[in-house]
Amino acid sequence: MIGALFKAGVPIIPGSDTGLVGYGLHREMELYVQAGMTPMEAIQSATIVSARAMKLDKDSGTIEAGKRADLILVDGDPTKNIGDIRKVVKVVTNGRSYESTKLWESVGFHPGRMN
Repeated sequence: MIGALFKAGVPIIPGSDTGLVGYGLHREMELYVQAGMTPMEAIQSATIVSARAMKLDKDSGTIEAGKRADLILVDGDPTKNIGDIRKVVKVVTNGRSYESTKLWESVGFHPGRMN
């Protein structure tokens, strides 16, 4: 269904209700690629397309001077392999950089180990 809607020109905006912050969104983007989007189109659905839908694209949604930005640094190239979006190494927000493993551990999750 997502693939058909996307091909028809309907903006696709992720909004996973899984409650798994990050992981739910990552899975949703993987499913978009399986439905026919390119990895870049899936990433754009979670960034600029979402910002446009909320009329926030003048302030966010792309990396440009003067815009607000939270960034993730990944070990890989999610524009080639969307699964690489899961390999977050650092998170940058409000001008500060954080190691992703320390962030996960701060909420009781241990990456690479099932609890």
